[in-house]
Amino acid sequence: MNVKHPVTPSITIADQPSAEELLDCRNEGFVGVVNLRHDGEPEQPLNTSAEGEHVRSSGMEYLHYGVGGRPLADPGVSDVCDFIDRLTADGGKVLVHCRKGARAAALVLIQQARANGWSPAEALAKAPAMGLNVDGPLRILVADYLNPKG
Repeated sequence: MNVKHPVTPSITIADQPSAEELLDCRNEGFVGVVNLRHDGEPEQPLNTSAEGEHVRSSGMEYLHYGVGGRPLADPGVSDVCDFIDRLTADGGKVLVHCRKGARAAALVLIQQARANGWSPAEALAKAPAMGLNVDGPLRILVADYLNPKG
């Protein structure tokens, strides 16, 4: 992994880990992995199913939710947030990854906004201080998701 950024003591975002790096995560105390990639993306050493098997066989939990090309929506986003919340509630560590880390930053920002009751503007304002680079189309997707409907 070229990018491995702890956002909180329990949540780390990253680019694509190798199979060996996923095993290292377990040794570093991670209890779960969220993969935000779609099958067939470039630089993908394991497809999503194989990655899930690899992660689970090493004793961690795994969640796949492919992000990209469409607006962020439920139940997928809520599933990611609930997964992170559940595993980190007792101090467990979760790795959230995509190809380069940008989608991971966006989903973790949404999870943090939801967990802390931040408005869309607050979340986007807090992102840089948290080391979450959410720009361009992802910024719009995050804002659209966090804006109350209706």
